[in-house]
Amino acid sequence: MPKDKKNIVLIGMMGCGKTTIARLLKEKLHMHWVDMDLYIEQKYQMSISDMFDISEDYFRERETQCCKEIAQKENYVISTGGGVIKNFENIEALSQRGYIFYIDRPISLILKDVDTSTRPLLKDGAQKLYDLYEQRHSLYLKACDYHVKNDGTLEEICLKIMNLFKEL
Repeated sequence: MPKDKKNIVLIGMMGCGKTTIARLLKEKLHMHWVDMDLYIEQKYQMSISDMFDISEDYFRERETQCCKEIAQKENYVISTGGGVIKNFENIEALSQRGYIFYIDRPISLILKDVDTSTRPLLKDGAQKLYDLYEQRHSLYLKACDYHVKNDGTLEEICLKIMNLFKEL
């Protein structure tokens, strides 16, 4: 009997590896891939940074609309923005056809890889990332079907996700 859910949805903090992992999973599983942030920027012909300059609410409304559209697709690996869990409507939509994997990476490792000056929510510095993690960690846990630690190699985390997905 075919699975009713055919998508892999990656959630987690900015810089946790969602986009990189999604690209690898796309290749390994022969699926399509969509990056939510790129999708939003293309659809609205505006950068996320510019949307945030209008207001975070302005961006979040567009994010929710795009979640509903993307959720209708099948055979996709979907990498979401870090704040997608702020609106439960997003998770409801994405979980209709997708299994949600929380990519949990230690903040210290994220800070080694992320240029905080290019992230709208981090313009005030690295401490903001720790604060966001405190605010969002429980929301990620509540939203996910699977909690996956990203503290090893990319190959290891992809293997974990692929094995979980194949068992479903």
